[in-house]
Amino acid sequence: MTEQRSTARRRRADAIDIGMRVFADHGLTTASMQKVADQMGVSQPYVFRLFGSKRNLFLACLDELEARIRQVLDQTAAQHPDDPLPAMRAGFRALIADGVVTGLWLQACAVARSDQEVAAHSRAVIGRILEHAARLSSAGPQELRGTLALGALVVMLQALGMDLSEGSQAALDSLRDATTEGVT
Repeated sequence: MTEQRSTARRRRADAIDIGMRVFADHGLTTASMQKVADQMGVSQPYVFRLFGSKRNLFLACLDELEARIRQVLDQTAAQHPDDPLPAMRAGFRALIADGVVTGLWLQACAVARSDQEVAAHSRAVIGRILEHAARLSSAGPQELRGTLALGALVVMLQALGMDLSEGSQAALDSLRDATTEGVT
Protein backbone atom coordinates (compact mmCIF):
# COMPACT_ATOMS: atom_id res chain seq x y z
CA MET A 1 0.00 0.00 0.00
CA THR A 2 1.43 3.40 -0.95
CA GLU A 3 1.26 6.34 1.40
CA GLN A 4 -1.05 9.03 0.08
CA ARG A 5 0.09 12.62 0.46
CA SER A 6 -2.20 14.97 2.29
CA THR A 7 -3.90 17.70 0.38
CA ALA A 8 -3.20 21.34 1.19
CA ARG A 9 -6.73 21.53 2.61
CA ARG A 10 -6.06 18.61 4.97
CA ARG A 11 -2.67 20.04 5.95
CA ARG A 12 -4.32 23.40 6.62
CA ALA A 13 -6.88 21.73 8.90
CA ASP A 14 -4.07 19.85 10.68
CA ALA A 15 -2.12 23.08 11.16
CA ILE A 16 -5.17 24.79 12.64
CA ASP A 17 -5.82 21.92 15.02
CA ILE A 18 -2.19 21.90 16.17
CA GLY A 19 -2.05 25.70 16.13
CA MET A 20 -5.01 25.92 18.48
CA ARG A 21 -3.11 23.88 21.07
CA VAL A 22 0.18 25.73 20.54
CA PHE A 23 -1.44 29.18 20.73
CA ALA A 24 -3.54 28.11 23.74
CA ASP A 25 -0.35 27.23 25.58
CA HIS A 26 2.00 29.97 24.32
CA GLY A 27 -0.04 32.84 22.86
CA LEU A 28 0.47 34.60 19.56
CA THR A 29 3.74 36.29 20.46
CA THR A 30 5.67 33.34 21.86
CA ALA A 31 4.09 30.47 19.93
CA SER A 32 6.50 28.88 17.52
CA MET A 33 5.56 28.15 13.93
CA GLN A 34 8.39 25.61 14.09
CA LYS A 35 6.49 23.75 16.82
CA VAL A 36 3.40 23.60 14.59
CA ALA A 37 5.52 22.42 11.65
CA ASP A 38 7.29 19.79 13.77
CA GLN A 39 4.02 18.36 15.05
CA MET A 40 2.70 18.25 11.48
CA GLY A 41 5.87 16.66 10.15
CA VAL A 42 6.43 19.43 7.60
CA SER A 43 8.81 22.35 7.21
CA GLN A 44 8.19 25.73 8.81
CA PRO A 45 8.16 27.48 5.39
CA TYR A 46 5.36 25.13 4.33
CA VAL A 47 3.21 26.29 7.26
CA PHE A 48 3.92 29.90 6.28
CA ARG A 49 2.90 29.08 2.70
CA LEU A 50 -0.42 27.73 3.97
CA PHE A 51 -1.27 30.86 5.99
CA GLY A 52 1.08 33.67 5.00
CA SER A 53 1.83 34.64 8.60
CA LYS A 54 1.58 33.51 12.18
CA ARG A 55 -1.22 36.03 12.77
CA ASN A 56 -3.21 34.55 9.88
CA LEU A 57 -2.86 31.08 11.42
CA PHE A 58 -4.00 32.55 14.75
CA LEU A 59 -7.06 34.10 13.10
CA ALA A 60 -7.80 30.80 11.35
CA CYS A 61 -7.63 29.12 14.77
CA LEU A 62 -10.21 31.62 16.08
CA ASP A 63 -12.44 30.75 13.12
CA GLU A 64 -12.11 27.07 14.01
CA LEU A 65 -12.94 27.87 17.63
CA GLU A 66 -16.13 29.50 16.39
CA ALA A 67 -16.92 26.52 14.16
CA ARG A 68 -16.48 24.11 17.07
CA ILE A 69 -18.73 26.14 19.34
CA ARG A 70 -21.38 26.45 16.63
CA GLN A 71 -21.23 22.70 16.02
CA VAL A 72 -21.83 22.06 19.74
CA LEU A 73 -24.73 24.51 19.72
CA ASP A 74 -26.24 22.82 16.66
CA GLN A 75 -25.91 19.33 18.11
CA THR A 76 -27.28 20.18 21.54
CA ALA A 77 -30.15 22.27 20.16
CA ALA A 78 -31.15 19.40 17.88
CA GLN A 79 -31.13 16.99 20.82
CA HIS A 80 -33.17 19.30 23.07
CA PRO A 81 -35.45 21.33 20.77
CA ASP A 82 -37.94 22.27 23.51
CA ASP A 83 -35.39 23.95 25.80
CA PRO A 84 -32.00 24.02 24.07
CA LEU A 85 -30.17 26.70 26.08
CA PRO A 86 -29.32 24.54 29.14
CA ALA A 87 -28.07 21.79 26.81
CA MET A 88 -26.03 24.34 24.88
CA ARG A 89 -24.39 25.46 28.11
CA ALA A 90 -23.59 21.86 29.05
CA GLY A 91 -22.21 21.21 25.58
CA PHE A 92 -19.99 24.27 25.85
CA ARG A 93 -18.65 23.09 29.23
CA ALA A 94 -17.82 19.72 27.67
CA LEU A 95 -16.11 21.43 24.72
CA ILE A 96 -13.78 23.46 26.91
CA ALA A 97 -12.89 20.56 29.22
CA ASP A 98 -9.53 19.90 27.56
CA GLY A 99 -8.42 23.52 27.99
CA VAL A 100 -7.68 24.23 24.32
CA VAL A 101 -10.69 26.46 23.64
CA THR A 102 -10.22 28.20 26.99
CA GLY A 103 -6.52 28.79 26.45
CA LEU A 104 -6.95 30.00 22.90
CA TRP A 105 -9.77 32.36 23.85
CA LEU A 106 -7.85 33.84 26.78
CA GLN A 107 -4.82 34.31 24.53
CA ALA A 108 -7.03 36.04 21.95
CA CYS A 109 -8.37 38.39 24.62
CA ALA A 110 -4.84 39.20 25.75
CA VAL A 111 -3.66 39.88 22.18
CA ALA A 112 -6.80 41.92 21.45
CA ARG A 113 -5.74 44.50 24.03
CA SER A 114 -3.03 45.74 21.65
CA ASP A 115 -4.00 44.30 18.26
CA GLN A 116 -7.07 45.85 16.69
CA GLU A 117 -7.33 43.19 13.97
CA VAL A 118 -7.48 40.39 16.53
CA ALA A 119 -9.89 42.45 18.65
CA ALA A 120 -12.25 43.01 15.72
CA HIS A 121 -12.03 39.37 14.69
CA SER A 122 -12.74 38.22 18.25
CA ARG A 123 -15.73 40.56 18.56
CA ALA A 124 -17.09 39.22 15.29
CA VAL A 125 -16.70 35.64 16.53
CA ILE A 126 -18.65 36.43 19.70
CA GLY A 127 -21.34 38.26 17.74
CA ARG A 128 -21.83 35.39 15.29
CA ILE A 129 -21.97 32.82 18.09
CA LEU A 130 -24.55 34.88 19.99
CA GLU A 131 -26.64 35.36 16.87
CA HIS A 132 -26.46 31.63 16.14
CA ALA A 133 -27.45 30.76 19.72
CA ALA A 134 -30.37 33.18 19.53
CA ARG A 135 -31.59 31.64 16.31
CA LEU A 136 -31.36 28.09 17.66
CA SER A 137 -32.91 28.80 21.05
CA SER A 138 -35.30 31.71 20.51
CA ALA A 139 -33.70 33.22 23.62
CA GLY A 140 -34.13 36.91 24.20
CA PRO A 141 -31.36 39.45 24.70
CA GLN A 142 -31.36 39.18 28.51
CA GLU A 143 -31.18 35.39 28.47
CA LEU A 144 -28.38 35.47 25.89
CA ARG A 145 -26.50 38.05 27.94
CA GLY A 146 -26.76 35.77 30.97
CA THR A 147 -25.59 32.79 28.94
CA LEU A 148 -22.60 34.74 27.59
CA ALA A 149 -21.73 35.88 31.11
CA LEU A 150 -22.00 32.31 32.38
CA GLY A 151 -19.83 31.10 29.50
CA ALA A 152 -17.18 33.69 30.33
CA LEU A 153 -17.30 32.63 33.97
CA VAL A 154 -16.94 28.97 33.02
CA VAL A 155 -13.94 29.80 30.81
CA MET A 156 -12.32 31.68 33.68
CA LEU A 157 -13.02 28.91 36.21
CA GLN A 158 -11.72 26.26 33.81
CA ALA A 159 -8.56 28.29 33.22
CA LEU A 160 -8.04 28.49 36.98
CA GLY A 161 -8.23 24.70 37.22
CA MET A 162 -11.56 24.57 39.00
CA ASP A 163 -13.54 21.33 38.96
CA LEU A 164 -16.60 22.02 36.82
CA SER A 165 -17.97 18.46 36.88
CA GLU A 166 -20.68 19.54 39.33
CA GLY A 167 -21.39 22.77 37.43
CA SER A 168 -20.23 26.35 37.71
CA GLN A 169 -22.27 27.09 40.84
CA ALA A 170 -20.54 24.27 42.72
CA ALA A 171 -17.16 25.62 41.58
CA LEU A 172 -18.12 29.10 42.79
CA ASP A 173 -19.31 27.67 46.09
CA SER A 174 -15.97 25.90 46.57
CA LEU A 175 -14.14 29.19 45.92
CA ARG A 176 -16.32 30.98 48.44
CA ASP A 177 -15.91 28.16 50.96
CA ALA A 178 -12.13 28.20 50.52
CA THR A 179 -12.08 31.97 51.06
CA THR A 180 -14.19 31.81 54.22
CA GLU A 181 -11.93 29.06 55.56
CA GLY A 182 -8.92 31.31 55.00
CA VAL A 183 -7.58 29.25 52.10
CA THR A 184 -7.09 30.92 48.74
